[in-house]
Order: sequence, then C-alpha cells, then structure tokens
Amino acid sequence: MSVTKKFFVFFFFTSFLFSQIIYQVKAKTEFVDTLTLLNLCGIKAGEKLFSEKIAEAIKRLYKSGLFGDIRVETLSTDKGIILTFVTKDNPLLKEIKFFGNQKIKTKELLEKIKYKKGEILSEYKIFTFQREILKLYKEKGFISPKVIYTKSERDSQNMVVLTFHIDEGKKYKIKKINILGIKNLKERQIKQKLVNREKRWFRKGIFKEEEFKKDLERIIDYYKEKGFLAAKIIDYQLTPQNDWLYIDIFLEEGKRFYLGNVSFRGNELLQEEDLRKLIKLKKGDYYNAKKMNFSLQSLYDRYQEEGYLFCQIQPIEDIREDTVDVVYEIIERNPVKIRLVNIEGNERTKDKVIRREIVTLPGDFFKKSLLLRSQRNIFNLGFFEDISVDFNIVDSEQVDLIYRVKEKPTFGQFSASISYSQKEKIVGGIEISQPNFLGNGQKIYLKIEKGGTVTNLNLGFEEPYLFNIPFSFGFNMLYYSYGYDYYDKLDRNLAFNFSYPLILDYTRIYWGLKLGSSFIPPKSIKDKKVPQELYRDTINKIYLAPNFSIVRDARDYIFNPSAGSYYLYSLDISTLKINFLRQILDVRVYFPLFWKFSLMVRTRIGYLTELKKNDTVPLYEKFYLGGVGEEGIRGYPDRSISPMKDDYLIGGKAMTIFNLEYKLKLAYYLSFIAFFDCGNCFADMGKINLSDLKRGIGIGVRVEVPILGLLGFDLGYGIDREGSKIEPHFQFGKTF
Repeated sequence: MSVTKKFFVFFFFTSFLFSQIIYQVKAKTEFVDTLTLLNLCGIKAGEKLFSEKIAEAIKRLYKSGLFGDIRVETLSTDKGIILTFVTKDNPLLKEIKFFGNQKIKTKELLEKIKYKKGEILSEYKIFTFQREILKLYKEKGFISPKVIYTKSERDSQNMVVLTFHIDEGKKYKIKKINILGIKNLKERQIKQKLVNREKRWFRKGIFKEEEFKKDLERIIDYYKEKGFLAAKIIDYQLTPQNDWLYIDIFLEEGKRFYLGNVSFRGNELLQEEDLRKLIKLKKGDYYNAKKMNFSLQSLYDRYQEEGYLFCQIQPIEDIREDTVDVVYEIIERNPVKIRLVNIEGNERTKDKVIRREIVTLPGDFFKKSLLLRSQRNIFNLGFFEDISVDFNIVDSEQVDLIYRVKEKPTFGQFSASISYSQKEKIVGGIEISQPNFLGNGQKIYLKIEKGGTVTNLNLGFEEPYLFNIPFSFGFNMLYYSYGYDYYDKLDRNLAFNFSYPLILDYTRIYWGLKLGSSFIPPKSIKDKKVPQELYRDTINKIYLAPNFSIVRDARDYIFNPSAGSYYLYSLDISTLKINFLRQILDVRVYFPLFWKFSLMVRTRIGYLTELKKNDTVPLYEKFYLGGVGEEGIRGYPDRSISPMKDDYLIGGKAMTIFNLEYKLKLAYYLSFIAFFDCGNCFADMGKINLSDLKRGIGIGVRVEVPILGLLGFDLGYGIDREGSKIEPHFQFGKTF
C-alpha cells in the first residue's frame, strides 16, 4: 500500500519537526466524524511530536477498519506544530451480488460469508469474503475456481454494492485411484484412509482438491503406523477424461523398522518401570509412529498428574539397521501450584454456578485429571456448548487457570409444541421452563399437554445447591391422565426429592417422598370382558411412596454420552392403600472405539412384589416393555410386551432388558446410531425365561436443538413381532 511510502517520506523530510510541541491536531475525513478520528489517534495538543507516537496513531486508525488510506500533514507555526490526518474512508456495505454461480445457489453463498448490511467494507473484509467463497467451492469438489470483485460508486450515505464474479471451474468424479509401488500393505486398506474415494453407488466420489494433498499425507502416516518410517510419495498424476478423473499415486515404501530398546534419562520423581508401562509398544513390535506419539502424551499426562506441568520430554531415536532405539530425555522441573482460578465467557450464568463444579482449587498442586473432571462437570450442567482451559504462567512454580465457556442460546423459556407418537397420536402443549433460572443453575418449569390419550399438568422446581452446599432439593406437582389400550389411569401427586454426593467418586444418593392418589375411572374401561382384577383398581386410592436410589454416573456427557459408565439401584415402596415394592438395577457402559465411534452396552432388571400376602399390585404399576425410553425395546409399539390373560395385556412383575448401541457422534449435538434391543417381562421372578426375549434392531439419529433439547428418531425392526415388523419411534429427551 502507498501509505507506507508516504509515511516514511513524510518522516525523512520533516525529521527536524520531531520533539517540537503539537499546537493543534486536525482531521480531514470523507464520511467518518472527525471527533471519532481524533479520539482514535490518541494524540493531543500540548504533547511533544515523536515518530513512535505517529506510527502508533496510524496503526490504531488502520486497526479500526474505518480507513483505507491515511496521510499525515504538518504545518510549523510560531505556536507549534499543526498535525492533520487526511484519510480516505472505507465505504459501508449495502449489498452483495453474485454473477456466474450456476452450481451453488446465491442463498448458500450468502449463508457462507455471513455479511451484515451497513458493516465497514475494508480490503481485508473483501479478502475474507473471497476466501470463504473459494473454500465453499473447493469443499464441493470444484477444481480451480476463481473469484474477482467489483465495487459500485459510493452513494450519498457512503454505501457501495459489492459484486463477486465467479468462474466455478470444473467438478470431477473419481473413476479410479491407482497406488503404485505397494509391496507389503494392501491397497484396499490404504484407500480406506483417504477422503477422496472412487465413485460407488453409495458414494458420490467427488474429487476435493484441498483434501487430496492431505490424502497424500494420510498415506504416509498410515505407512509410518505400520513401521515404514522412510515411506514417501514420489509423484502423482491427475488425468481428467470428460467428467471423470483418474488418479495415479507413485510411492516408495522403504524398509520396515522395529522397536528396539526403550530407556529413560532424567527421571527422578517416577521409576523407570512405571514409565515403561506407559509405552504402547513392546520391544520387537514394528515401529508405529502413531502409538509412539500416544506414548509420549501418556508420559506427559503422568507427570502432569503429579503437578509437573512444565516438564519437558524429548524422545531421541537411534536407528541401527531395521531397529529404532528410543531414549526419553526428561527435564522434570518443579511441581506447579494453582494461584488463581478465573472464569470467562459466562454472560448469563453466575460465576458461583460454574465455580462449584471446579475441583482445581487455588493453592493446590496442578493435577490433570482434576482439570478434565472440572471440564466434564461444567459441560454436564447443560448450559454450555464449549469449554476450554487456558494457562497464565505466573512463574516457574505457579499458574493461573482460566476456564472459558461459551453459553448455549437460552432455551426453554417458553415453547409451544405439537408432537406425534404411535400411542398418543397428536399431542399439543406449552411449556414454560428455565433450566438455568436467573443464572443460578436452578430449574423451574410448568408443562401443559393435551392430546388424544394424554392430559398432563406438571409444575416443578429444582435447586441443585441448597444453602450453597451440594445438597439438591426439588418438588413436583402433577396431574396426569393417560389412556392405555382398554382403560385410562388418573394420577395426582405431590413429590419432594433430595440428593447428596457420597465419598465414592461420581456417586450420589437420592431419596424422596410422594403423596398422591390414583385410580382407573370406571367409565374409561372400553371392554367389559377385561380381567376382573382391573375393576379392583377403579377405586380412588391414596398412596404414600418413599423412594431411595444410589447412582454412580461417570459418563463424559450425560445428555449424549460416548464414554464412561452409569450404575443405578432404586427402591420404591408404596404404602397406605396401594402397597408394593419395586426394585430396579440399571447398568450402562460406554466404550470409545475409533475416530468418533462408540459402543454402549446396557442391562436393566426390574422386580415388583406385594408388601403383604393379601396385597395386589395395580395393573398400571406393573412392567410393560416396548417403544423407547427407560423400558423401551425398539421395533415394538409402546407397552406392547407383557404377559397376557384372555388376550389382554396385564403387565409383569419381573422384567429384563439388554441394549447394544453403536454410535457415530459427529458433534456434541449430532449422532447416528445402530442398535440391538432385546427383553421381556414376566408374571413373576420364577417365570423368567431368557430364551424368550423379544428382539429388535434398527438405526436412528439424535439431534440436540436449542429450545427443544435432544430430539431422536429411530426406525426399528421387531424380529419376533407378529404382523408388521417395522416401527418408527420419535422421542424428546434422553434415551440411555
């Protein structure tokens, strides 16, 4: 830019002016208010004139984005120097237009660049627009797209129309990829590592130019994982033919290397045998560069767990023939203490809500596991979409921790909804809910639902930290009417719930008390041939039900987990006019696999029994399986799996469920799953038969949406189901 040259010429010819007093500072702008410029430049009358001060002023003015060209003029007077900033102002953006975009719609381009009418249009801003447009075209497989721009003349309001002229280039589909020079590995396995793949009926095969260079690196990385440390790409050739592209990649494998001796130097805190356990390879294994990087990270993690945050570990490789010896040079330094813990980014949520989830405390030695635990705790509040931690180094023995959070959009304050399910058909409702009431972490909600078979009025409040200790309290008032296959159930109750953490990690104990009444309205019985025991439940009965449960929840993200475990034991005792005891055991384990895949294994067992010999358990309190939810078996309608009497479902006193879920979690808000469910419920414990389990398989998707929360759709196939075997399932909230 010519400004730099003008700037230095100015200093060359006016150097004799420096150190003189500035008498007046003026501004000559086109549209920008002169007072704005004078405030931005930071130079005031009465100060001495220095070159550094002028340079800093020009930097500040450019940084504001308001100006495209800046010139400084001086005039020497008897009273001092008159300093004048002469600028060419950047225009404001009125509109963006596109020409030449035939394959990508204007709407998609506008969504990509995200401009705002009236924003300052600097040359850098135009460059970022161009970059985003080119990036979009390359992501979609266009080769060598070109983008140039023109600007209209400024109008009376300093606004311009920016027009992008696009040469989209050409789009190719990959016909064939040949990898030449392979001797020891299989071409099919190498191709699986590539983003650019040959077209198949299930794959578009669009060539992505930017990914191709990364693909070449992926090939070499894969060879290094297999011990070929000297593997390299010699050349490649892209041959277009009409709309098809043929790719030839020439490589040289080199020889395979094996791991030799591994030793450590400089380790005083930790014994060599403890460090050796962290190495992912054994002597004689082929040298896997990826696993050795994991080993290095494990060593760092081990030292950081002891507080040695500034520890340095340098692996030194010594190659002899086909063997690689590794010596880890360790500089332990001093253990590091935490001086301050700061929180940034929380606009709505109060500091105390976040701080009480943080277990890295000022004055403690740094411990990496506690840092990760703190991040997990904050994330599981459900208020934030991103959490990061930065370090401010105070000295060689102290750091400040900075937890930076990005809050989710406020959701659930008010929503109106219409939903559909196989059982309730169309259900309409409104919900006034705030999961982070006034930023205090409390939850308050009022829910009203009305549909073909359901009426639900629900008012509740939850306080997770009563009296600023981790003692939770909640209450709930409920009016609930639900239409089952051949009768309705009406329930009204008031419940109080409490919980407190135990010494055992990740574990809480819950207890509560529910007072209510429930019965089957006689007029709701749709078939007079129903089992006679149903009529016993038409009397309005009052119940008092204490409940107790113990939960160990070590999942990484409770709303959509991919790692960790969950254990639940619950005991419900109903007394007064409805007398029974219900026990539930629920175990879920989540195994992270590779990339973004994970596996969930779950078992749920339940048992119901009367408190006294003459007591009877109401039909509506028994177990019915099928559908989605805690007692769901996908591929079957809701509550369709149960013991039967005279062709009527009468519920079971014992049940068992097994679930397998294979998940691809692309982001915290989006997952795809494949599942296998099986289970059944039985008349009592003595009639449990594990060879008589109802099985279902299928696929599904989970999406976390602001305002609505977690939405799910599963398509199940009931293997042991009679008649139609396909069953779609819609759900709101968590499944497992």
